[in-house]
Amino acid sequence: MKMRAERIVPVLTLILSNVFIVLQTKEVVLLDFEKTQGELGWLTHPYGKGWDLLQNVMNGSLIYIYSVCSVQEGEQDNWLRTNWIYRSEAQRIFVELKFTVRDCNSFPGGSGTCKETFNLYYMESDIDYGTNFQKRQFRKIDTIAPDDITVPADFASRNVKVNVEVRSVGALSRKGFYLAFQDIGACVALLSVRIYYKKCPSVVQGMAQFPETVAGADSQSLAKVSGKCVNNAVSVNRDDPTMHCNTDGEWLVPIGHCLCQPGYEKVGDTCQACQPGFYKSETSNGPCQLCPDHTEPTSQAATFCPCNDGFFRSTSDPSSDPCTSFPSPPRDLTAVDLGSKVMLRWLPPSNSGGRSDITYTVTCEKCAPEASECTPCDHNSIRFSENPLELKGTTITIMDLEPHLNYSFTVEARNGVSGSGSSRSYATLRISLNQTEPPKVTFITLDNQGTNSLSMSWSVPPRQQTRVWKYEVTYSKKHDANSYSVQRCEGNSVTLLKLTPGTTYVVRVQALTQEGVGVYSRDYEFETLSGE
Repeated sequence: MKMRAERIVPVLTLILSNVFIVLQTKEVVLLDFEKTQGELGWLTHPYGKGWDLLQNVMNGSLIYIYSVCSVQEGEQDNWLRTNWIYRSEAQRIFVELKFTVRDCNSFPGGSGTCKETFNLYYMESDIDYGTNFQKRQFRKIDTIAPDDITVPADFASRNVKVNVEVRSVGALSRKGFYLAFQDIGACVALLSVRIYYKKCPSVVQGMAQFPETVAGADSQSLAKVSGKCVNNAVSVNRDDPTMHCNTDGEWLVPIGHCLCQPGYEKVGDTCQACQPGFYKSETSNGPCQLCPDHTEPTSQAATFCPCNDGFFRSTSDPSSDPCTSFPSPPRDLTAVDLGSKVMLRWLPPSNSGGRSDITYTVTCEKCAPEASECTPCDHNSIRFSENPLELKGTTITIMDLEPHLNYSFTVEARNGVSGSGSSRSYATLRISLNQTEPPKVTFITLDNQGTNSLSMSWSVPPRQQTRVWKYEVTYSKKHDANSYSVQRCEGNSVTLLKLTPGTTYVVRVQALTQEGVGVYSRDYEFETLSGE
């Protein structure tokens, strides 16, 4: 009769590589004599002698035992062989014996041939040999000796000493096997024979599922087993996590682990989808997060929360931050006229859009008094006190402006999401510069060049030409700015003489009026001809 049952036996907590792992060993039972109620019918040799199948009462229950007690009949060689047992997938089997051994001194006069041990044997085979029994085909596993001997006083007190011994055999390679018990003159009662093999049970470790694995045959070897990440999890490394199954059915040495994918959180040994209204953007075993402010409701397994209409995220914003919007325009834009320069001032927006990275962009347009359209200011002819494209403060000064012109200044408030849409938030101010300020020379043209001379002309706004009394021309060699010359003229042209051949000169011009001195033009560079 072939039998199989399974049970889980807890084992100790193992501490390996600073990792605590609570493990279990799974035992697969191939035979359990105690549960068969004496129906196995094992073979005895010699037939009809030695071992007997008996009924007995223990702890109020009827049990079947195999017993032998021929201690006073001289030398003994009594064998009890099990039926053929199918090995299944076992590589190493374990044999658990429960038995009693009677004290040899309890027999009248003692016996010189009495023993207090018996021998355990096994034989592998691919077929069931039935009643054919050959002692020489069996290999000894061990001599079984009791820890406790039953003495006459134990019988009187009904306190029979039951011993439990476990032996293992491996590696097995045939389809099945027999066990045999050899009596050599003891008084023995076999109460239980349980034969089983061990497995490392199916387990989830580090968010990876490891399959049930048969323990190996060699007590020194560890079977390396690859695990598979649980659903909706991925391995931290490219390789699957691994553990090792030892011969006792214990999982050891975990290497690697898995993490829940974006949109899933660790719940026990599983990765569960984030609930609606929650999200998880990274691969980790952390929890899902509640969607931040100004985001749309999400479905299950959301990896991010989309922004509401009119709200945005910058590329540097983490998904945990609320969505934000554009700032409102700057407030109370004013200008202070400082002659050829203007100082702009304003207050921050009343609504920052929910962000702290507010900056300002200042642009300038020049508007002629007689024209309705404006053109962008030439940044080569005006100067800003600081970069007008990424201002963090709320003041800026614009210098070298031309008098008698209208200027339009626009201050735009921006934040980290201003580039996400076409909407702009700005304030505009239009001013006219002081009419008494001398006009500014806006452009100088080289009319002629010689080896020792340079001829040039320039212009000012036509309406301001009559106000000019004289022009002052300042020039110097390009690489000698500390030594310069000044020449005045009444018209809007001049010829500079006694120059050095093949030399570059830096020239600038300013207008002089009865009211004062005008702003210099920007610097222009002109070169005399070479004398060769």
